[in-house]
Amino acid sequence: FPYTTLFRSVAYLGGVAVFLGWLIGLAISQALQLHYWEPGLPTRIDILLPVVFGAVLIVVLGLLDDIRKRGISPMFKILGQMTAAFALLLAGVGDELTEPFFRNLNARLFLYFGYGFTPDVLALMVKFSSGALTVAIVVFCCNATNLMDGLDGLCGGVTSIIALGYVAVMVYLAMYSGVEDSNLAGFRVVLALALLGAVLGFVPFNFNPASIFMGDTGSMFLGFACALAIIMAGEMEAKWLLATLVMFSLPVLDTALAFARRYVNRRPLFSADKQHIHHQLVGRGLSVKQAVLVAYALAIFFVLCGLAIVFMRTRYAVAFYLVLFGCIVVAAYKMGMVHERPSTVKRSGVGDDDRAIAPADNTEGVIDVQPRRRSTDRPH
Repeated sequence: FPYTTLFRSVAYLGGVAVFLGWLIGLAISQALQLHYWEPGLPTRIDILLPVVFGAVLIVVLGLLDDIRKRGISPMFKILGQMTAAFALLLAGVGDELTEPFFRNLNARLFLYFGYGFTPDVLALMVKFSSGALTVAIVVFCCNATNLMDGLDGLCGGVTSIIALGYVAVMVYLAMYSGVEDSNLAGFRVVLALALLGAVLGFVPFNFNPASIFMGDTGSMFLGFACALAIIMAGEMEAKWLLATLVMFSLPVLDTALAFARRYVNRRPLFSADKQHIHHQLVGRGLSVKQAVLVAYALAIFFVLCGLAIVFMRTRYAVAFYLVLFGCIVVAAYKMGMVHERPSTVKRSGVGDDDRAIAPADNTEGVIDVQPRRRSTDRPH
C-alpha cells in the first residue's frame, strides 16, 4: 500500500550530526597551519570559544524543542537565541557591524556641512546599533531556516548552496584583507567550509524520501551558522553584508512573506501556517522533489546575485539589492503568495516522492505535507 511509508519511524535528531560535523571541522583546523604568517603573528587559527558556546546553546535549545512532547515556548527560544547573539558580541563578533556605515556617514557630514559626530559619540552609536543589529540577525536567521524546514531535503540543500556562496565570499575576503588580518580571515574561511561540509554530509540522507530529519536542532543551528557568516562579512564593509544577505534571500523572502501574509489576513504574527513558499509550490501541483529542486534553483540564483554584488561599488550594490528584493516582493504578491487562498491537490498513485495530500478536515484549505516531523505522530 503506497501510504505505508507515511507512517514509518524516521529519526529526527539529525541536527546533532550536522552540529558535530561543523565542530569537527573547527577541530581539524587546529592541526593546520596558516598559509600566510610572519614572526609575531599566529601560525594557527584562533577559534573564538564564545562562538562555539553560542552554537552549543542554539543546539541545546533545538534539542529541548525536539525531545519535549510539547516543545518549548517561542519566547524561550527567542531569549536563547538572543543569549547566543550576546555570546558573539562578547567575543567581539558583530560589535562593530555598523562601523562602516557610520564612518561613511560622518565623513559625508564633514564634507557637506563642516561638522559631524565626535569620536566618543560615534563609538557609542556604533556599539549600540551594532549590538542591536547582531541580535536581530541571529534571531531572524535562526527562525527563518526553522520555518523553511518543511520538506525533505529543503532546508539542508538550500543551506548547502548558501554555504558554498559563503565559502567564495570568505576566500575573496581573505585575499582582500591581507596578512594583518590573517587569523580572522582564516577563521571566516574555516567557519564557511565547516558549515558546507557538515550540511553536505547530511543532505543525501535527508533528501526525499528522508531517512533522517534535522529537527529544530539542525534548522536553528544552520540559521545561526549563516548569521555568523553574515555578521563576520558585514564587519568589513556594507557591500559584504549585502552580498551575504542576498545569498540568504530565500529564507528571508519566505519569512517576510509569512509575516506579511499573517498581517494582511489579521492573524497573529507568530501563529503557525502551511502557506510557506514550499507549501504553495506543492499546492500548485508540484511533487515534493520538484518543489525542493525549484527551491534549489532559486537559491543558486540568489547566490549568483550575491557574488555579482562582490564586484560592484557599494552604492550600486545597495541599489541592486533594493531593486532585486522589490521585484521579488511584487512578483510574490502578484502570484498570490500573500493572501491566503484555498488550495487543494488531488493525486492518483501517490509515491515516496509525491506525498502531498489535502485532508478533508482542513478548514484553512492548506496543504498538509507528509511525513510528519516526528515518528510518534499519528495520521489525522
